[in-house]
Amino acid sequence: MMADLEIHLSALDRCRTAIHKAAGQYEETLYERNPGKLAYDDRGEPHNNRTPVAAAAFGHLEDSGTLATAANSVWTAVIGEMDQARRKLAGVERGLSNVEENIRKAHRATS
Repeated sequence: MMADLEIHLSALDRCRTAIHKAAGQYEETLYERNPGKLAYDDRGEPHNNRTPVAAAAFGHLEDSGTLATAANSVWTAVIGEMDQARRKLAGVERGLSNVEENIRKAHRATS
């Protein structure tokens, strides 16, 4: 019985490690590759303080301002989605830790 339990706990640990790695990739993009500072508002939603794309980045086009506004909107949406993915993965990681802890407690109680 103990060998089977260790196999299952090992599988949970491998899954938790993979989820932690995936969440870390989102976090890296949010904090290290995002020029500017990412902060959170009172509701816990990300507020991107990065330097916005300027209209001048698109040259002297008639719609440079519109293009810059659209680029900033896309980046804001990407930041929000990545933050949600990171949070959800972190929740799954915590859940797997809780499952493993509960299995260990149950096993100790029945041993």
